[in-house]
Amino acid sequence: MLSNPSQIASALFYIVLALVISGCSQLAPRYDAELYSDLTEVNAEILQFFSSVSYGTSKDSYTERNQTYHALIGKIDALAMQSNTRPIPNKDTLKKINNYLNSTGADIAFNEQPPSVDSLEKISISLNRMRKEDEDKGLRATVVALFKNEIVISMDQALTYESFLNR
Repeated sequence: MLSNPSQIASALFYIVLALVISGCSQLAPRYDAELYSDLTEVNAEILQFFSSVSYGTSKDSYTERNQTYHALIGKIDALAMQSNTRPIPNKDTLKKINNYLNSTGADIAFNEQPPSVDSLEKISISLNRMRKEDEDKGLRATVVALFKNEIVISMDQALTYESFLNR
């Protein structure tokens, strides 16, 4: 399974190389510098938020964080929508990409939306779960660390994919 950014970038490079050689045209969505910039900005905001709650939270102080959760979730959802508006390869090209990935033993697949959309949707789901648990009972420091790890992995995947498009 491809789990770190260098493995993902390497797999994407070989996919692009194979498709260029095979004569396919639209290989991936176009690079969007504004989207990438917005992703790096919201990433910093999320990490600042995690820093502020890293020792855990109390249910009684949830209202102090409520608007931060909503702002972060809204930004992530907007970025997922923005990322999903770009054209992607046609179904035949996607099939070739997935066949190539299967032949290399990679445990990833390109569906009908850019991989960054999936990653951003996972971040939104994680932030919503974290918000709900924080509101219901507060968060222990270990739970905060688990949510942070989950979100950092997904954000890393989104940033890696989006930066890869700048080739």
